[in-house]
Amino acid sequence: MSASGSRQTDAALLLGLAAGLRTFSAPAALALRTRPLNAPRRLVLVAAAGELVADKLPSMPSRLARRGLTGRLLSSAISGQLVAGTAGAVRGASAALASALAGHTARRRSPGWVAAVCEDGLAIALASAGAARAGRSGRSGL
Repeated sequence: MSASGSRQTDAALLLGLAAGLRTFSAPAALALRTRPLNAPRRLVLVAAAGELVADKLPSMPSRLARRGLTGRLLSSAISGQLVAGTAGAVRGASAALASALAGHTARRRSPGWVAAVCEDGLAIALASAGAARAGRSGRSGL
């Protein structure tokens, strides 16, 4: 694999780790790579912000429930595909599964909004690092 291919699959890994924690973090980071922000990109950003708020609600189901896990896997696979093709989709989805499980375990051990905000920060940092690693020259995207 070339150095740029490795860089792109590493970006997919980071984006997948982020999406496993917060579904819309990876697409939001990719949406911010390009200006101007068109309507679909703005919609992704609104969804990401809404997720950050909704995650703190006690009524939120487990991230491992079918709906939550499916969304995380799709989000990470699509984000990975955009930056690194099929290999990126596989790497992103695998990373998302691992981080969803790790995040679930961590939040069960340390419930509450402080842990949730820390998890938000980690998801944002991972997504930002993945988008930066992918660069603006990656595949066409959001």
